[in-house]
Amino acid sequence: MPAEVKEIAEAKEEGIKFLFQNNIVEIKGNQKVEKLELIKTKLVQREGETRAVPVNIEGSNYEINTDYVVMALGSMVSDEVLELGLTLNKWGNIYINENYQSSNPKIFAGGDLAGCKGTVAWAARSGRDAANSIKEYLK
Repeated sequence: MPAEVKEIAEAKEEGIKFLFQNNIVEIKGNQKVEKLELIKTKLVQREGETRAVPVNIEGSNYEINTDYVVMALGSMVSDEVLELGLTLNKWGNIYINENYQSSNPKIFAGGDLAGCKGTVAWAARSGRDAANSIKEYLK
């Protein structure tokens, strides 16, 4: 996760917990999210590459309990998101209202995907605020 040390510190101050060098294998649950199956990764320098890339460590799978998942999709709207038929703003980000709801009121967005400020701390805050809006929506 490319980020400045200051950004990570600010995110931690916001209550964000990081699980570095892990990949999600499966989101588990019956009618709702209950657990995540994760696998640990190691950074490997591949021939011809300038940057080390994460590679899964076989047999290192484990599970954690969780109530919900907020997917970090990166800084660009992916084809999968476009297939949802959501309205985009003039910058190509998902249009959201003040409650982080997209043009489909059952779909919420935040962080880079919604064009929020581009630091880890702001993305974390945006994710937290979107999660709070989801909780209100589900009441």
